[in-house]
Amino acid sequence: MDAAELRSKIAAAKRRLVTAEGEMETALHQIGEAPRPDKRIISTALSAAFAELKAARQDLSDLEQVLAQG
Repeated sequence: MDAAELRSKIAAAKRRLVTAEGEMETALHQIGEAPRPDKRIISTALSAAFAELKAARQDLSDLEQVLAQG
């Protein structure tokens, strides 16, 4: 993997983090305002956003390790 490709992958991972964090913030705000039946829908969205956040953080960590090695 060359440096340009690595920088591109790091930028993509950072974008995923920003997107996931924004989705989580929105969901958390909506939970407080939602009627009880809607809380399950919001909880599902929040779980999906959290999974994306974890995956993006792992990708970023992996890419940073590659940079540190080379």
